[in-house]
Amino acid sequence: MTARFLTALALVASPAAAQGPSDPVDRDDDTHRFASEWPFQVGEMARYDVSWSRVRVGEAHLRVEDLETIRGESAYRLAFELEGGPFVYRIDDRTVSWLAVDPYRSLRFEQILKEGGYRRHRRYELDHEEGLVLREDWDEEAEAYRPYRADEPPPIPVNALDEIAYLYLIRTLPLEVGQTYTFHRYFEEKGNPVVLHVLREERIRVRAGTFDTIVVQPIIQTDGMFGEGGEAEVYLSNDERRLIVQLKTKMKVGELNMYLRDFEMGG
Repeated sequence: MTARFLTALALVASPAAAQGPSDPVDRDDDTHRFASEWPFQVGEMARYDVSWSRVRVGEAHLRVEDLETIRGESAYRLAFELEGGPFVYRIDDRTVSWLAVDPYRSLRFEQILKEGGYRRHRRYELDHEEGLVLREDWDEEAEAYRPYRADEPPPIPVNALDEIAYLYLIRTLPLEVGQTYTFHRYFEEKGNPVVLHVLREERIRVRAGTFDTIVVQPIIQTDGMFGEGGEAEVYLSNDERRLIVQLKTKMKVGELNMYLRDFEMGG
């Protein structure tokens, strides 16, 4: 699990460009048009059982918490939370994205991670007018964010997206079996490109019920569970909701799984 798990999971879904198996189509200019078809709204919540090599080690939540205003733009506040951990390794993570609706792009991204003895409390402000990302680290003594001391803020792609935003955008895609999507909008260049293969349709049963799903395989240009050559699979409900029902991935030291336990659609 850990922060790498969250990053890899969320990178499944950054549709900056999309291509079919034989007819590539660049959709960078069209992504904002998905907004009217979004299958989620404020109040939606999905809860997951998390297991490591068949041993339940905790639970995770995905939530659409609120609609806020960031620098004059309306933005959904999306949150991913992970609690638990294998054996004596305690995990208590909260990662939040502020997602603008038109065009579809991230305005702010925050990580509050507690994983064993590791700590990270960090925020990124995505300045789309300047095309830069500004990092701020939490100062425990001052109880406030302080600018990170970097020589120069790194550039970001047009309409850049963070990890959590990707998870929600994938739910607006057609996802036809045999189709491949290639993505180039992750706000940190090292994560680009991301490739998403739509593998098959499959009926599965989890604690939340029985679902007809579409199974996709993400491949990320980094090491980790979704690296090239891996066997990760993400199952999304094959209906208008596009719920993330299950995630399964094999790693060198075991198998990591997430199973949908229950959900609320919000509204």
